[in-house]
Amino acid sequence: MNAGKTDMSASGGGGNRWWGDDEPTTQGRKFDVLVPLDLRLGSEVEMAQLVADSCARKYGEFIFADGNFWVFIETMWHRVPEQAMRRIVHRFDGAVVGKAKVKIKSSTVTGVIKECIAVSAEPEFFESPAIGLNARNTVVTIDGKGKISTHRHRPDDRHRFTIEADYKPDADGYPTRDTLLDTLLTGSFMGDDDAAQKIDLIGEILGAAAYGMATHLPQPKAFIFHGETANNGKSQIAALVEKLLPPTAVSHIPLSAFGDEKRIVNLAGKAANVVEELSGQTIAGENFKAAVTGQPIEGRDLYKSAMTFYPRALHLCTTNVLPNFSGGIDRGLQRRLVVLQFNRTIPDDEIITDIADRIGETEMDLLIAFAVEGAKRLVGARAYTIPESSRIALNEWLLKDPVNAWLDEKFEIDRDYVVIWRSVKELFQLFQAWCNSDGIPAKYMPSRENFSIRLFRVPGIQKRRISSGSEVCCLKDRR
Repeated sequence: MNAGKTDMSASGGGGNRWWGDDEPTTQGRKFDVLVPLDLRLGSEVEMAQLVADSCARKYGEFIFADGNFWVFIETMWHRVPEQAMRRIVHRFDGAVVGKAKVKIKSSTVTGVIKECIAVSAEPEFFESPAIGLNARNTVVTIDGKGKISTHRHRPDDRHRFTIEADYKPDADGYPTRDTLLDTLLTGSFMGDDDAAQKIDLIGEILGAAAYGMATHLPQPKAFIFHGETANNGKSQIAALVEKLLPPTAVSHIPLSAFGDEKRIVNLAGKAANVVEELSGQTIAGENFKAAVTGQPIEGRDLYKSAMTFYPRALHLCTTNVLPNFSGGIDRGLQRRLVVLQFNRTIPDDEIITDIADRIGETEMDLLIAFAVEGAKRLVGARAYTIPESSRIALNEWLLKDPVNAWLDEKFEIDRDYVVIWRSVKELFQLFQAWCNSDGIPAKYMPSRENFSIRLFRVPGIQKRRISSGSEVCCLKDRR
């Protein structure tokens, strides 16, 4: 590592003197560093090197990545607050260089910190952290054959959060009867034909978030917990993600804010993004697709330079209503969505107030074990358990975007199939006939202009203008 491998000694008149700083970082840890004040030049570069070397000497490594300084303390990498860095630089105020004293101005502090970034930068440091559940007492990993192993916490795993509970190998990986976790899961899905599959999926969602593997699967998914009635359990089950993970690992960025570079940057380093807001327009956005699949995203903190990061968060939305897609939805993104149905209204006499909070307080060992078992299934199958009711719900939802549903049923898209060119007018008439025969309500049917726009957005379809309008090709009739 850049700063961690250097050992620049402080020399000069007066002997070595050391100052400390004490500042909270994430999860209550303290950041304290001794910095030598003996300067030879008094330049910003010299002070920056002394700060970086002192931090590396104290913590083993000191790096700058994803817009922040980081040090490894005990179980994980911790962000160093900007005010802590500035206060360390303040210590140089009045230091002697020859016969003169250094005067530290605000611009000097900023300049030293900029030079600290230069000597400590590791922009790709957190790009590929180890896949593992970072518990308080150990790191839990799963190999390709499903074998669970543990090892001590180590900097090279590059974990940025620790689950604040111990992993217990003997804990049951499936919730046992009469536990609060079992009560919540079975009560929410009681009477559903695919209840067992739904419970398995919940475990896999927890496992994907805790292990940091959500964007590393062949088919990453975003999850929508849908239930139209009150007291159906979806909010409490969604809250399990936040009970399992520490607050620093969970964001609540509305999908409507994904286009805001100052908001989207807060996804960096997060294991899950849990929100209660949903709209067809935001789901269809490019940034949402990039976040779900782990593609690089550019953002910036306020008053900081732009940075590119690789999102790893699992995305979970809860909603009472599945929205319409006013402008259609990308066919590739359709495959990324999973709708989990909550059909049952839990009777008042079965409701346990704040049950998710109580699980987090008293059954964390069971919640961790449930997540580990879910992650084990994910590693083995390389895919989530998708309940049949989720497939049906997604298909019905996509009918609110009938253009894609019609294309899927009637055509194969073949880039090399340029034999037949069809007019948009002809295709719109075929589409209208299909909608009428399938009984699709008029409110879901786009105008001809909107139909044309959605058609041209479909990857693989070629278009051209002619005197009578527009034509497309690469649509091969399904036999």
